[in-house]
Amino acid sequence: MEETIKNLQKKIEARYEANILHVLNGFHMLERFKNNNLIKENQTYVPFNEAMCWGEADTKIFSDSFIEKRVKSLKTTEAEYRKIVLGSLKPLFKEKFDSIVLWFGDDMFCQMNLITILAYLEQSGYKGDVLFCMVLERVDDILPDAFKIDVEGYSDIYKTVIYNHEMPDLKIIPVTYQSIKMYLNYQTEESPIIKYIRNNLGKEHLVNDLLCRFPEYGLGDLQYQTMIEDNRK
Repeated sequence: MEETIKNLQKKIEARYEANILHVLNGFHMLERFKNNNLIKENQTYVPFNEAMCWGEADTKIFSDSFIEKRVKSLKTTEAEYRKIVLGSLKPLFKEKFDSIVLWFGDDMFCQMNLITILAYLEQSGYKGDVLFCMVLERVDDILPDAFKIDVEGYSDIYKTVIYNHEMPDLKIIPVTYQSIKMYLNYQTEESPIIKYIRNNLGKEHLVNDLLCRFPEYGLGDLQYQTMIEDNRK
């Protein structure tokens, strides 16, 4: 995977302006880039430390109302949220970039984060090039080419999916479409996760079992623990 990332970055550097921002899906991906010498000295790398598939949000991304709802959903404090999520994205808010590269996975968790970042770029009026590098989470690999994405329409997609919890009418890439279907279903009575939890509430190490059984959702142990507790009530 590391060699593929290096080759991808070479291709991107050759085709696009030098002033590039890389947005990575979370702190762990950023650490992997650092530990494997994948950080380019003349470029900027930031993590998006969110879990947009969990809880509520507001239509205007990173507004005070958005922050308030995310703090409540994630059971954290405003100070922590501003430090961990917004503080990490400071270059995105404060600096100008010719191109933005989004490194996000193909699971539901990452795709809802991707929708949110794309929607924010549209809401903020970003006019540069936006590229998507898709990590294949279940096989620990990455597609060898970056996809150029037009951010126009993603604010409406975000509002429809994350805020209204409905399927969008606008055209979207297949991996995002499938992830949206999973997102809208995963906490309902028809969810395979909910059905499995209810049939295995007495099982030891149920959280680890869920992590292994449903990798396409990309959920973490905290989300699964909450879902288990909710279904024990």
